[in-house]
Amino acid sequence: MAGRRPRELQPLPAFAGEKIDPASSGGDLCVQACADDPQVAFHAIHELTRAGAGMVAPRWAQQGFGRTSATTRVQGTQRNLMGFKDGTRNLRSEDTGAMEEFVWVNPRDEPAWMTGGTYLIARRIRMLFDRWDAASLREQERTIGRVKLSGAPLGESREYDPLDLQARTPDGRLVIPPDAHVRLASPQNNKGQAILRRGYSYSEGIDPSSGEIDAGLFFIAFQRSPEQFISLQRLLSDFDALSHFTVHTSSSIFACPPGVTPGSFVGEALFS
Repeated sequence: MAGRRPRELQPLPAFAGEKIDPASSGGDLCVQACADDPQVAFHAIHELTRAGAGMVAPRWAQQGFGRTSATTRVQGTQRNLMGFKDGTRNLRSEDTGAMEEFVWVNPRDEPAWMTGGTYLIARRIRMLFDRWDAASLREQERTIGRVKLSGAPLGESREYDPLDLQARTPDGRLVIPPDAHVRLASPQNNKGQAILRRGYSYSEGIDPSSGEIDAGLFFIAFQRSPEQFISLQRLLSDFDALSHFTVHTSSSIFACPPGVTPGSFVGEALFS
């Protein structure tokens, strides 16, 4: 199988400030089960694990809930555990041109068996609520770059108002601060690059070592090339004001084969 491994399927590099737990990172296979009822998702994973006994063994698992990014136009923008609307400018599946450009592996990419597939990157991001709760509403909004209640960009009134990165206050300061999360993550600031986010909130109870709640965002993103995420995360880890309130504790990357048609199976092009 080594000769068919995608050239870009490599462990993610280290980023500033992260504290990655190897025991809950990586792995050879990834299975994501989603359901309105968590019991359904549990039994889906349980049955697949049972069917693979003797050939595969579970390495780690992460439960999530809710949805932190809209991925279709019929979905409203949800709030993350910090209380902010998350994913306002996320790609939507209806935007087929953008999906082809930024999410699906193209025929001119390599290897051929990945055409129509994508790369999944998962990161568990713990939110440091002791710091976040101590921040004023103004500081929180300047950290994100949006109004907490409406989700509008700072200086605007509605959630979907354009993100004006050039807007300045009467005294000449940028309305959206230089280190605001939305500024640094914006395609306008990343040579037009974009990724499809499809993350979930998580809560693991109380951390016995600190007495603080272990909760945050289980970030999942799909992209045509892992480099899209890597270049973005390098920028965020070095300059994002939000990094003062979060820490990345898990990191994984997987190659997802294209979808199936009647009579075929997942990864058929890889094994043929």
